[in-house]
Amino acid sequence: MKLTPFDRSVLVSVFIAALSGCSLLSKNSMGTPPQPPEDKTEHRATFIAVGDIMLSRGINAAIMSAGDPNVVFRNTGEEFAKSDFNFANLESPVSGDDSRIGKGLVFNARKANIPPLLKNKFSIITVANNHSMDQGLKGLQFTRSYLDQIGIKHTGTGDNKDEAWKGEFVEINGIKIGFIGVSYASVNDGGVLRNDYVARIEDTDYLQRSIADLRKQGCDFVFVAVHAGIEYTRRPEPHQVTFAHAAIDAGADAVIGAHPHWIQTAEKYKDKYIFYSLGNFIFDQPWPDTREGLTLKISLYKRGNEKRIDSIELKPVMIENRSTPRWANSTEAATILKKIDITDPILK
Repeated sequence: MKLTPFDRSVLVSVFIAALSGCSLLSKNSMGTPPQPPEDKTEHRATFIAVGDIMLSRGINAAIMSAGDPNVVFRNTGEEFAKSDFNFANLESPVSGDDSRIGKGLVFNARKANIPPLLKNKFSIITVANNHSMDQGLKGLQFTRSYLDQIGIKHTGTGDNKDEAWKGEFVEINGIKIGFIGVSYASVNDGGVLRNDYVARIEDTDYLQRSIADLRKQGCDFVFVAVHAGIEYTRRPEPHQVTFAHAAIDAGADAVIGAHPHWIQTAEKYKDKYIFYSLGNFIFDQPWPDTREGLTLKISLYKRGNEKRIDSIELKPVMIENRSTPRWANSTEAATILKKIDITDPILK
């Protein structure tokens, strides 16, 4: 068959188009590999957050009397064992010198009093509080090294401000959960003197950076633990509110507070919960409101890009013998929650 000039031009055009298609296909095959399909596996994790744990002074006396450092967890340990991990504020440094158990408002925990935290799954804690430096800089450094030695992660203090603000995380059941610890005071002076060893609530630029760093490390959730407020009061002061709002604005999923020794009210801000004070958990203060504490059983969910706090169960405790918490009964729990205007202990 004889081709006309027109036929030849059509064939050339088809040939060129085919070559172009091959070239494009070759580019795609040599470029970025196709992304794997989104992981649709469901991941769940649960942890319990508690308030202040002080293992010095009268608590140490109770432990020594019982001859068992785990005695302060005897009424609550079964529930902690059901969690994937647990979180607390440790308000007593560990100097390494067990002859100084602390007295008055200067705390020091014996080394043997610390491992029960890990036994009860407190695998990550904050040590940022007004008692962080009760045993000086060496005591602060020993506390951190000892926690490292026994395998408890910690946040809120360091040899410089960058270290103090470095968040820590745990990875459980395919979910990465970050924590940042912050205090209103560097030493126990009401927040007057400052140093670079304890993360402080005024440094909101560091707060933003720390949350962003945890997100860059792949944290699915970030919780900020803040030690602040006026002692023996039921409602937060303006500086607590300002900091907590700043934490949520910077991307935190919730704020967990301590220090006032009383349970304080909670707030839902931008659909995120702020618990201004969980009160005491293990403490030796004898007054009625200081013998009440609040714990949070937090359930997390992740599936692909969907991440949420499924529920937060508020579980009050009563502290007996000026040392040992137990779960409040239903009547006690309702009375405690009423003090912070909560009627339903399950928050969603």
